Amino acid sequence: RVSLRDISEAAFRGLTVHGASHGEARAASRRVLQAELVGGGGLAALLNDLASQPWKRAPVEVLGAPVGTTGETGHLVLRSPEGNRLLREAPLAVELVASGGDARVVAVPTAVAGSALLDALTLEIARASGVGVGVVICPSSQLRSEVGWGGSGDAPAQQPGQLRWARPDGSMGVGNLDRLPATWQQLIDGPGVFALRDIEQFDDVELSWISAQDRTRTRTQAAAGGVIVDADLWRSVYAAARRYLVPER
Repeated sequence: RVSLRDISEAAFRGLTVHGASHGEARAASRRVLQAELVGGGGLAALLNDLASQPWKRAPVEVLGAPVGTTGETGHLVLRSPEGNRLLREAPLAVELVASGGDARVVAVPTAVAGSALLDALTLEIARASGVGVGVVICPSSQLRSEVGWGGSGDAPAQQPGQLRWARPDGSMGVGNLDRLPATWQQLIDGPGVFALRDIEQFDDVELSWISAQDRTRTRTQAAAGGVIVDADLWRSVYAAARRYLVPER
């Protein structure tokens, strides 16, 4: 078991050593902690980030739907020259889709570790803006589209994607998907994240709702008794955090 403060501080220190600014590291550490509170994935995503290129102030490309596709207006893709990361570019997609502009769906091709890493951000934005916002997390590159498997009618079932929808009242709806809108499949080729500001196309998805009160109770219990984390992941994160403010030899 690890305390909430230890998780938050280890994430902050590890990311700071890896080149993130104070603000970037604090924001990312909140997301890591929230993910661990609701089932894990935060430390795994953190280690994926720490194993990649250091944080840089590189521009991120905002692209329209690929040429030759049936992409709809307001469907965008984010790409970083350094390669997308769940802790870096995916939050930008959520902020872009929630900004009130033309973007309705913003896709980020990236490796995915855990499904709850963006919960803290979507809940914060939903409360501040007064409108719902969410993400679809797709760990599999072969999530079925509405038009099937491209001719392979007997393809085996793949790991489903997950819709996570935050409402202004602080509640979070979670539901598994076994298909995507066909136009989304054309935005990225592989695993990734889709940020969205309406869920009309997923009216048939059954969502399980977690209230703000439920999350408060979970956090209170964790504050008193700690959070159960993967021991190997924690050792690796702690080792990275120990380099904080220690001169390299």
